[in-house]
Amino acid sequence: MLVITRDPAPDVLRGFALWGIVLVNVAYFSSSVDSGVTADALVTTGDSVAAFLIFALAQGKFYLIFSFLFGYSSHYVLGSASGGRRRWWLRGVGLMVLGLAHASLLFIGDILFLYGLLGLLLLGLYAQPRRVLIRWGAWIYGVFTALALAVVALTALAEAQGLSPAVESSPTARAYEAAVVSDNYLAAIPARVDFWVSEAIFVVLFQGALTFVAFLMGVLASRWGALTSSGLSRNQLQKMMGWGLGLGLGLQVLFAGVWVVTMTSATPSVALELGAFFGSWVTAPLLSVGYVGLVLTVVRARPAALAWLGAMGRMSLTVYLGQSLLLNVIFGGWGLGLYQQLPYWLAVLVSIAVTLVLAAVANLWLRRFRQGPMEWLLTAWSRLGGPTGR
Repeated sequence: MLVITRDPAPDVLRGFALWGIVLVNVAYFSSSVDSGVTADALVTTGDSVAAFLIFALAQGKFYLIFSFLFGYSSHYVLGSASGGRRRWWLRGVGLMVLGLAHASLLFIGDILFLYGLLGLLLLGLYAQPRRVLIRWGAWIYGVFTALALAVVALTALAEAQGLSPAVESSPTARAYEAAVVSDNYLAAIPARVDFWVSEAIFVVLFQGALTFVAFLMGVLASRWGALTSSGLSRNQLQKMMGWGLGLGLGLQVLFAGVWVVTMTSATPSVALELGAFFGSWVTAPLLSVGYVGLVLTVVRARPAALAWLGAMGRMSLTVYLGQSLLLNVIFGGWGLGLYQQLPYWLAVLVSIAVTLVLAAVANLWLRRFRQGPMEWLLTAWSRLGGPTGR
């Protein structure tokens, strides 16, 4: 009988990415449902240090790793000769439904709907030659970068002419915030839906661009088994770490410093803030590559050391939704009601504690069960498309 061994690296990387994602997301639960980290949240030196570290090390980096892994995993479904495309289509629809539920009930910063939507678009490119995927990725990244530069340039021009744009919360954001701090959970649902709908176009166009590029890079990496034990050479991993943890980290530290100084300035510049923000996003893939190289190096040298992250990765959907649920209970008015009550640095520590709890639950759960509960649900739905692969 043929025994298929599950490669540990993708699961470990998913677990690793979940840590970075919650570090970024907690600001939208604890500080501002609209803007995440704001100048008002940076009250103490501890808050500023926490914001600097999250901006430099996490923001925009870990969701790219997660997206890359989504594209990488497409190989195990779309590469199947038995109903793979239909199962992938059903999986995309299932993710969109889960995303709508997640955005309506827990967190408007949901990525599941976006993954489901872009996953369906991936069907049209999955089988294309390498050069076509690279060309699409380069064009999308190039257009995104050009638009980001245009926004920064126009904002700087407006400021130079004394027309500095005012940054204010939208009416839907204010309504949602009022619902979040109330003790009526059900009242927050329609306000959350209205806010999510108002932001959906921005999320698809802004976050979706680099997400889809990461999908395409994941597909390419899956073709040569980059995350297997023999996929990348030691020299290649060292180059990834060199560029990512060298130039990539250096750029992120620079942009984070500019961003924090601007946010805490008595005379902040919107153009500088946007420049640091977009600069961080368009260069984030460098540091993401460095993280991947580092994790793969550790997995090969000491696989047991990161096995607990692998359990989280195998239950990534359950853990992702679990993070939103627990942070809602902690910060929502219907729970402990700590929204805007904790210093930002302490909220970051709370997010770490939440993921530690979920990591322990994942490791205990997988001692008895093969899949997490949400993974089982999505697999059962996609199984309607035919035999499952991996």
